[in-house]
Amino acid sequence: MGANLGSEIRKRRIKLNLTQEDLAELSNISVNFLSQLERTNNQNISIKKIESIATALNTSTPELISAAYKNQPDNIENNKSKFYFLDKLNIAIKKLPQKEAEEVSKHLFYVINDLTK
Repeated sequence: MGANLGSEIRKRRIKLNLTQEDLAELSNISVNFLSQLERTNNQNISIKKIESIATALNTSTPELISAAYKNQPDNIENNKSKFYFLDKLNIAIKKLPQKEAEEVSKHLFYVINDLTK
């Protein structure tokens, strides 16, 4: 993801006074995975894991993703196309199996609606 989802997860985890171990257990993910997610820019995470983490943080998946994208610098002017991110997103979604692509698209739709309110 272009935003740092890990930073947003960490911020919300701390606000809820949860340790990484607590959140990992509630989310049914490993502590190592959560630790790596929070401290690196490696945002290779499935939508199912995001949903699990969001639920454990008492929020929705669209809200968590949306919050991760808010206050991010707009680097579009540094790219050759103003549709750079849209093109990358389109390619990534096309690589997914049909059911997952539909699920991701649905969540993105909610995030976009939330951002444009």
